[in-house]
Amino acid sequence: MKAFCYSQRILNPFRGVMNIITTGEADAVTTDGINWCLYIYDTFDTHNEEPEEFSNIDMPELRFGTWSTEAGLKRAPALPSYHYDEIQTRGEQLLQAVHEHAKHIPFDFADKYELWLLDGHSQEPLALLDSVCSEEEINSPGTLHWEAGIRCREYFISNVMQPADDKESHADLLNQLVNARAGKNPAAQWFFRKENGYGSGLDIINLDDSFIGRELSPRLFPRMLVEQQWNNESDSALFEDFISWLSPWLLMLDFLKDSQRKDLEASARKQALLVDQMHLLYPKIINKMDINAARVEATIRKTAVDSGDDNENFYFADYDV
Repeated sequence: MKAFCYSQRILNPFRGVMNIITTGEADAVTTDGINWCLYIYDTFDTHNEEPEEFSNIDMPELRFGTWSTEAGLKRAPALPSYHYDEIQTRGEQLLQAVHEHAKHIPFDFADKYELWLLDGHSQEPLALLDSVCSEEEINSPGTLHWEAGIRCREYFISNVMQPADDKESHADLLNQLVNARAGKNPAAQWFFRKENGYGSGLDIINLDDSFIGRELSPRLFPRMLVEQQWNNESDSALFEDFISWLSPWLLMLDFLKDSQRKDLEASARKQALLVDQMHLLYPKIINKMDINAARVEATIRKTAVDSGDDNENFYFADYDV
């Protein structure tokens, strides 16, 4: 059975990339290039809870199992009422596709349809809210609100400015700045991103019909998925710190300039464990020394943890978890 392989960003907030192998009846998904979750499209009126890391993502409902090169296939529990033979056939076909294609990651991105929150004054792209792989998947979200994310709220710290009180985090500051810039009645628009980076305006939300069909230059779409240029220097510096913190995930994007990728690699070096976890999904590496150094550091750290050695003589960023 022929398989189709592609990548898709995980949004809102941006928290990485899914690499997907699909046979049309089943999908295999990985977010690190090592561990794969195998799903069968549920046509049997059964339901199975999705793992936490794939919540809020549209996925087939029946989990067939997990697979990795090291551990092989681990089947998920199957209820007696399931159509076992048909599930087994689909699962084996999917597993065969994984064996054939998993080594070719990262796959090309297919989510060319992008929903952008717009600047309240210029009506230009401000922050990416969603992306889909086909025009049929275009939708209108319940709220036009950009999120820095739960992980950002827990781990991101900047020295540029401090929250007003202990109940606020630096993630809250980021959210407030972006959503305030979008305005009290935020607008958004879907764009189809062409191979040359230009965006063709499609469906609109809270926007005049005249914006449908507009063509925007690639330079108007923030490459780091959120605007970095702000009137206030401290606000710009806060977002620079955020991009630096987000660098291990951003390196999975395939449209970065070499200079941008090099800067992100230097920033990601401070988050060794995350780089080690995600490096297989980096489509390109400019400075291999930074990435290799991070992986060596990660190996030492994991070895120290396994041996119970708490006296590591290395500097690690506070947000590297």
